[in-house]
Amino acid sequence: MERAEKTNAPGGHTLAKLFTDSCRANATRPALRWKKNQEWREMDYAELQTRVKHCASALLSWGLKKGDRVALFARNSPEWAITDWADVTTGLVTVPIYDTLTAEKAAYILKDSGAKVVVVQTKDHLDKVRNVRKQLPGLKHVVVIEEMFEKALEETEHLFDDVLKEGAEWAKKHADAWDKARATVKPDDLASIVYTSGPTGEPKGVLLTHNNFASNVISALKSFPIEAGDVALSFLPLSHVFERMAGHFTLLHAGCTIAYAESIEKVPENMLEVRPMVMMSVPRLYEKIYARVHEKVRGGSFLKRYLFGKAVAVGKQYCHEKYTLKVTNPSTERKYKRFDRLVFSKLRERTGGRVKFFVSGGAALSKEIEEFFNAVGLPILQGYGLTETSPVISFNSFHAMRFGAVGKPIEGADVKIAEDGEILVRGPMVMTGYWQKPEATKEAFTKDGYFRTGDIGKVDEDGFLFVTDRKKELIVMSNGKKVAPQPIENDLKTKPGIGQAVVIGNQKNYISALLWPDFEALKKYAQEKGVKFNDQAELLTRDEILKLFEKNVGEVNQGLSRYEQIKRYKLLPTELAPGAPELTPTLKIKRRVVDERYGGQIQELYAGEGKAE
Repeated sequence: MERAEKTNAPGGHTLAKLFTDSCRANATRPALRWKKNQEWREMDYAELQTRVKHCASALLSWGLKKGDRVALFARNSPEWAITDWADVTTGLVTVPIYDTLTAEKAAYILKDSGAKVVVVQTKDHLDKVRNVRKQLPGLKHVVVIEEMFEKALEETEHLFDDVLKEGAEWAKKHADAWDKARATVKPDDLASIVYTSGPTGEPKGVLLTHNNFASNVISALKSFPIEAGDVALSFLPLSHVFERMAGHFTLLHAGCTIAYAESIEKVPENMLEVRPMVMMSVPRLYEKIYARVHEKVRGGSFLKRYLFGKAVAVGKQYCHEKYTLKVTNPSTERKYKRFDRLVFSKLRERTGGRVKFFVSGGAALSKEIEEFFNAVGLPILQGYGLTETSPVISFNSFHAMRFGAVGKPIEGADVKIAEDGEILVRGPMVMTGYWQKPEATKEAFTKDGYFRTGDIGKVDEDGFLFVTDRKKELIVMSNGKKVAPQPIENDLKTKPGIGQAVVIGNQKNYISALLWPDFEALKKYAQEKGVKFNDQAELLTRDEILKLFEKNVGEVNQGLSRYEQIKRYKLLPTELAPGAPELTPTLKIKRRVVDERYGGQIQELYAGEGKAE
């Protein structure tokens, strides 16, 4: 049984103390930035603490007590951050809800968690809550972030700004109430119930304590080069545990400035405006940047293509020497500096020119993309974890990096590999269980207390953890061969014109794939080749485009064993954009939904042994 080296766990901490300590140390630094009426606004740490106190005071004035739940059904914003900090500094429990969920799914979480208050973003969110309010007898107050111009609020509905004013007045009469509430918060107290996306069955509420989160925060800051005053751009939903821990709790404890992106579509524009130094993302953003860079290179002259290829090759060699061999050849370093000045510096300007590092989590990142970003001077530190582990189990750092791995276990993490290859973990970051689901909690742990991650992996001789796939997603072919789809899908997504990919073959005698196009990339490719077309549907019928996909799949197959190779594939006519039912809010594929929605296409792939489409 493989086992990673166990490190000492940090002592117990509370998010309440992490917050107040940071506000005291960074009072005059800008804490949050956001765009309103086309202008960037900001508040410093002192003002943030004041608003948190007023929000907490309002909640206390409504009679909420330690352990009561407050739901957040909203987008990333200062109000989201203020409410969350108000909760965790008074012993209340935050229940995040993705702002894209339907009324029925939001109602399930509100009812199951027993939330007494819900903070919503817009009139649409308010309508969703109103439509299911009769199902929620425990819900006492609804707070609306955006002003209502066309709709009157009911008695138990409040504008967020009015709540802060109400809290400020109450705090004058109860000056020490917030301090007293904060003093009762202990490391083992529940901080949040985070509902899993529930790809099969109903969502489960993951119980995460103050020390679950705080231990992750403290461990991260010991390895990540984050400094007070660093600027970060936040665009992943704060409802996702990865952004909440790394891009919210950790950054604010460190004294950083968090700028909230206007939307995922506006990220490239906001990066140029904010010029971030640190940024958290799922692999999809890096895949898109990688694809756009290579599109631009392909459209350049032969000399530019040659120069770029040479530069990236030198960059990869430099990173190999720096991180793997730990010694850089002076010749390689000289070449790298020259290419950095001529090629890479221009690329970095498109991200604002100040990025110290990116963090990737939430799904597996292609090794090719990881190596590329590090080679061009935009380092990606890849981590691994789950909602149930607050979330980080391991990550690469500048001190210990291995491309293709998800790093070494964080401080306090006891990681081992079970006989069937499943990754098991024990430590201060692991949840206490699932909300009101004792049987599910029992099934999630081994008899000796290790959490079952559901992922398949290995630990190499140097202690680096590798994740190969989800245990339940491992393809078992009719001949008994096992295929991990995730690495194949990641390779496919690095190819020009492929936006998303799902590899199929469970209980079948060969592997096939569903491919969703990246139409922006395909249109540019068509223009380069002089291909005429009237619309997207017609574009996908052109021989040059079909040959491109055939070439892409062929190149991926070259790196696979014969039984793993894609024998047939289906090119689908639509692009998977954020918000599509096939994607989670963090842009991961929902395989169950794909199986349901594309059953006919999958049947066609196995209707005969004909040539790949």
